[in-house]
Amino acid sequence: MTSMQIGRTLVGLCLAASAAVFAAAPADAAKVPAPAMKARLAAKVPVTGLVRAGNALVAVGDYGTIVRSTDEGKTWQQAEVPLSTLLTAVHFVDEMRGWAVGHGGVILATTDGGANWQLQATLDEKPVLLSVYFADAQRGYAVGAYGAAFVTLDGGHVWKPLAVGSGRDGDFHLNHIFGTRDGKLFIAAETGVAFRSTDRGTSWTKLATGVSGSLWSGLERADGEVVLLGMSGRVLASRDGGTTWQVRETGTEQSLTSGIALANGGMIVVGAGGVVLRGSGTAPYQLEVRPDRQNLAAVVAAPTGAVVVGGQLGVERLAPTK
Repeated sequence: MTSMQIGRTLVGLCLAASAAVFAAAPADAAKVPAPAMKARLAAKVPVTGLVRAGNALVAVGDYGTIVRSTDEGKTWQQAEVPLSTLLTAVHFVDEMRGWAVGHGGVILATTDGGANWQLQATLDEKPVLLSVYFADAQRGYAVGAYGAAFVTLDGGHVWKPLAVGSGRDGDFHLNHIFGTRDGKLFIAAETGVAFRSTDRGTSWTKLATGVSGSLWSGLERADGEVVLLGMSGRVLASRDGGTTWQVRETGTEQSLTSGIALANGGMIVVGAGGVVLRGSGTAPYQLEVRPDRQNLAAVVAAPTGAVVVGGQLGVERLAPTK
């Protein structure tokens, strides 16, 4: 199976389940959506995305499940969600306003910190959306399978198609979009491809990363270094805004799916097979493989520094380093 055929489920096997993950929802699925079922163990539903919203933590995942914690991830409450489709990513611009995306082209919005969600839009042709990022409360981006990319200028009410790649590059799965403090946008995509925009998404440049395995995620570290995470334990780092990249040794060949930058300059990265990496700069990473070896899809730091991970077994606080 080539990387073009690999799907980003982050719920099943090592980010790579079957191509069926990227099959769009049935044509009539969004006409009368069923709300997410209330579950006693909602925090144990497979999780695909985690984010901090002020002092709260918000996680999204399968069956339209969204859970929220206001005590550093010790306890979780299920949010009110109007549909039960797989949700893949979530992003907040402040402690109250956030967006979540998922299969079937659905875009959800909240204005109360994630306690209640509304179906804000269902995009034409119902693409599988994999990532959402808002630069501010009005300008946002959603990307996904087979080159799907959209931009909104009114807080998510109206979305217009966005051209990222061209030719063969236009059909790559766009796995994760994120922004940097200087206004650049980056997209991690398939087969080692990444894209960058310096004009708020109007035009995009394909970046020469030097690797061929799919890239699943990315972030900006506290010192401005841009990092991409991908297959085979890849950590790619750029100190010149994405023009050149260095491969960092991680000690693992598991797919790396999500990372966070810490205020002290460090970084925590999670991935398939229960992998957790901790490091800073070019220093060797501290590799931990969790005993359950379950796939991890997301990581977030709570306000006081507690770290929460999400994946196949739901959400869980990480034990502090010794």
